[in-house]
Amino acid sequence: MKFLVSVPLEIHRQLSLLDPDVRSITRIPGFIRLEQEVEHEVRFTLTFEVEAGSRRDAVDASDELMVEFENALSAYRPRQLAAAATETT
Repeated sequence: MKFLVSVPLEIHRQLSLLDPDVRSITRIPGFIRLEQEVEHEVRFTLTFEVEAGSRRDAVDASDELMVEFENALSAYRPRQLAAAATETT
């Protein structure tokens, strides 16, 4: 089954789309989008997809992928604002 994962993030400083690290997140498997919140220029929602046999497996897979996203954005010091929301697609 495929699961859609949404994670609210706060980024320490303004993202630069010219930064190769920021652009690299689009190549991480499952990436769908990184949307900036309207009211806050440093808050984003990261959305990606994982494939797993159960919701529990999806949560584990999303945790592993979050490490990759956080590493790619490490210069911006991303911080998760809440637990990832996982839903089937």
